[in-house]
Amino acid sequence: MTNKEKIEFLYKEDGIRNEVFLNELLHDDFVLDWDSSQGNVKMNKQDIVNLANELKQNYVDSYMEISHIIEENNQFVVKYNHKVTTIENPKEFILIAKFVVIWEFDGNKIVKGYQISKPN
Repeated sequence: MTNKEKIEFLYKEDGIRNEVFLNELLHDDFVLDWDSSQGNVKMNKQDIVNLANELKQNYVDSYMEISHIIEENNQFVVKYNHKVTTIENPKEFILIAKFVVIWEFDGNKIVKGYQISKPN
């Protein structure tokens, strides 16, 4: 799988909630610098895996509405809306946040991420 295919799987195939995939995708020294409505957060590989499991437990389905994927050298920029369904309303996707993220690969693994999010 190419790095672009990995990014596409992450978003288009719900890889964001797949612990096995994330453990294969993220470098052991992975760091995400995330600016959100809660302020700036630094997350490591285990933090992301924990977040994936939390998303899997709290939402029935997860869907990424991607508007842009830009690739340059070993970096990808992705702009997307994250939509989910809840247990109470499993037939309707609701927008929970808008994201822009830059992923930096080292070989075939993501080593760094820079993300900005805005809640809906």
